[in-house]
Amino acid sequence: MTQSLGGCCCVCGASDARTLVQINLAGGGQATLCGSHAIMHGRGRTQARSEPELRELLRDRRGRRERRELGDELGVALTEAFHDERRARDRRQA
Repeated sequence: MTQSLGGCCCVCGASDARTLVQINLAGGGQATLCGSHAIMHGRGRTQARSEPELRELLRDRRGRRERRELGDELGVALTEAFHDERRARDRRQA
């Protein structure tokens, strides 16, 4: 890895030149990555041969589905404790 002189991360598009590095691809080419994606690339078991393969390997793996609908016991307890109606009722009783 060497410091990059410009461009942007080929995975996320980050363009802050202070964080960009050039990496060598397994196919002999080079690609520009931000520091975070360079770390992920260095730790990965598979080395990419091209930029599209690099994007596939390093893409955001977190799901994009909404998780707010899924409740849990703590969430329910907190909602009940801080719900406006319950708090107003508790104030009236005090």
